Amino acid sequence: MGKLFVGALLALSIFASQAADVFPEPFGLAWGMSESGLQKLGFNQVSDSGGLKVFSSVSAPKAWSKAENYVAVTYQGRLVKAAAVSMDFTDDIYGSAGKETYNQVKDLLTKKYGSPSKHYERVGGKLYDDSDEFYQCLDYSGCGAYLSIFDYAGGVISVQLKGKRRGQGFLTIAYESPSFAVAKKEIERGDLESDADAF
Repeated sequence: MGKLFVGALLALSIFASQAADVFPEPFGLAWGMSESGLQKLGFNQVSDSGGLKVFSSVSAPKAWSKAENYVAVTYQGRLVKAAAVSMDFTDDIYGSAGKETYNQVKDLLTKKYGSPSKHYERVGGKLYDDSDEFYQCLDYSGCGAYLSIFDYAGGVISVQLKGKRRGQGFLTIAYESPSFAVAKKEIERGDLESDADAF
């Protein structure tokens, strides 16, 4: 009887851990949902290149309070990636408001999904090295980055602070489902085959 009980508990704990490792569906969207389903939610197609279609909306079923718009990426008609883009931080010369929001989101994600697999939080690598050039540095390749990446349940979650110009920047939160990695590999394979035919 005792062994049966222990076996049942072990089975339940394995099931619970597997259920906990499902890649999250952000902003009330569902992985694999159709493009028509996205359009019913207010998403409009904004680009179509390289096998991926990009849709955008100013709202989502489960909104993030600081979001200005949402981006959905489909492959073969199904949702594989979703992101939220914050409202701009303006008159934020030293990046204080941006860094505060970045840290809030990073802390929330860390509580839910564990510590980031990778994170870069540095500025002043090239050209823009004064403290009041924070966003200019983030906008300049190789100067700096505020980025945390969470590898979770076969997918990737990232939060990144980006610069536009002096005193102005924004935050992105992106979820790449496990199907997004598959899509990228299939697209790359197709490109290689196409290139081989070209020669």
